[in-house]
Amino acid sequence: YNEYKSYLRMNVESRKRRKVAFGLGIAGAITASVALAGPFIMPAFRRHCLPYLPATDNTVRLIFNELKGCKSPLIDLGSGDGRVVIEAAKRGFISHGIELNVWLVLYSRLNAILNRVSKPTSFYRRDLWKVNLSPYRTIVVFGGETMMSDLSKKIKQEVPDDAFIISCRFPLDETLYTPTKLIEDGPNPLWVYKPKS
Repeated sequence: YNEYKSYLRMNVESRKRRKVAFGLGIAGAITASVALAGPFIMPAFRRHCLPYLPATDNTVRLIFNELKGCKSPLIDLGSGDGRVVIEAAKRGFISHGIELNVWLVLYSRLNAILNRVSKPTSFYRRDLWKVNLSPYRTIVVFGGETMMSDLSKKIKQEVPDDAFIISCRFPLDETLYTPTKLIEDGPNPLWVYKPKS
């Protein structure tokens, strides 16, 4: 009888340990999910919603068709996974990417290393509203519709008129900027703003 009671006690303790381990596993999985998914979900709660939508290979090709001959430092606002910045470095630009999502910044830095262009590229986890744009004459914008008016004002205040700007998916404010070209690319149109000669 004592052996049976001892067996039951061990069985109950074993079940308790398994429940605690299971609970900790669930808590760990939830914590990891929030840590990984949070940077992708949080943009929906900001004043200007900026979800991550990667540039297509065709969009990148079209951007650099337009930038032929440009060699001034390039900044990509909303650089996502870094593909525009990395392609720019491959084409001889010193290029910088601004992105809020820490995972995308880390991925971009790793991708730059793997593509052997880590020296001419830099990726920053920054709020683009706090970035000084005045050193740049080549700007690529991946923005959301709700932010384009405010971003246009920021660019107008900080960037000289001789800047070359390409806005992807949404145009700059037409009261401040007139595009020199619109390139249709399905859901990813490009508005090109070339400096006046």
